[in-house]
Amino acid sequence: MKTTVLQENLQKAVALSSHFVSSKAQLPILSNILLQAKKTKLIISSTNLETSVSTSIGSKTEEEGDIAVNGKTINDIVTNLTNDSIEIESMHEHLKLSSGSFKSKILGTNSSDFPKLPSIVDKKTFTLKTNEFIKSLSKVLFSVSTDETRPILTGVLFVSRDLKLSLVATDGFRLSEIKIKNEAKLPDLRIIIPRAVLNELSKVDEEENIEVYFDKENNQIVFGIGDTVFSSRIIEGEFPDYEKIIPTSSICTVNIDKNELEKALKLSSVFARDSGNIIKLRIMPTLRDKNQELIINAESSNSGNQEMGLEIRTEQEIKTEINIMFNYRFIEEFLKTVEDDEIQIQISDNNKASKFLDPKNPNFLHIIMPIKTQN
Repeated sequence: MKTTVLQENLQKAVALSSHFVSSKAQLPILSNILLQAKKTKLIISSTNLETSVSTSIGSKTEEEGDIAVNGKTINDIVTNLTNDSIEIESMHEHLKLSSGSFKSKILGTNSSDFPKLPSIVDKKTFTLKTNEFIKSLSKVLFSVSTDETRPILTGVLFVSRDLKLSLVATDGFRLSEIKIKNEAKLPDLRIIIPRAVLNELSKVDEEENIEVYFDKENNQIVFGIGDTVFSSRIIEGEFPDYEKIIPTSSICTVNIDKNELEKALKLSSVFARDSGNIIKLRIMPTLRDKNQELIINAESSNSGNQEMGLEIRTEQEIKTEINIMFNYRFIEEFLKTVEDDEIQIQISDNNKASKFLDPKNPNFLHIIMPIKTQN
């Protein structure tokens, strides 16, 4: 093959593809990125057999062809080249790169060994609005588990029916759910999609809609957006019945300024990070002619302790003192997703899950399990 592309375009495509390569010694082909030169475009692809990506950029091609080259090698080279055109030529399983005074020859591999990747042409199952979908992903991805011993929790549950799509994620300590209303009818689906491919999808900057294809026969999900196609296996197994743990009542509903809470959490972290990230929230019984206050306390056997009071609004009379403990990092991460200037916390019990809500987004639900007291 022989083609010319812009460094900026190639760098973005190769950087994206490098996230999907594998370093497994038993399958060395998976450490490579596949380059395919067509008439007016260069297709860049990679896979680790679990997830894959294929994207194309504009090119001026003199001779069509393909070759697989080490992903890390080509990524490191292209990233450090100046923003200029790059001439790419393959010859006898070598890839030549030329740009200005720079010349390089990279050892390549026959592309016939590269796995065939799925496409989405004329196969879409449904369509999603890109901006809304990617925004919704940010509301749930932070709750996905990183514990590989519980693979069922390392992905996001997609539940679709009629005009609604729900995205749910949990790590066993917290849970996020966002509901998206779609313009067109959706098929009935209940599948778990790995975090890795969704993380990459959430970074895409495209205005075009996302075409989604569920390949039930091969247990794969395929996302097509612009000139890029992402695919991933579906995680097999039964997602926990999360609806059972969502509180249906509360003993206290608190409205609090988001910025003030963020500041208080940063201060409490100075001591909490030495004691398992634990902070205690205390709300005193309602008193006439006195504003309600949320007391945040953090202690460290090494550093000391701190206490800070924040003014709150409560939606019901509090008859007994409420004390509940949380991992402050869980609350911090939730606050990053909130669009309103205040948040609402619905406490159901000192030792049961509490709801953390964004008043501006009634379709978004987040719950955090408290750290249980010993008594």
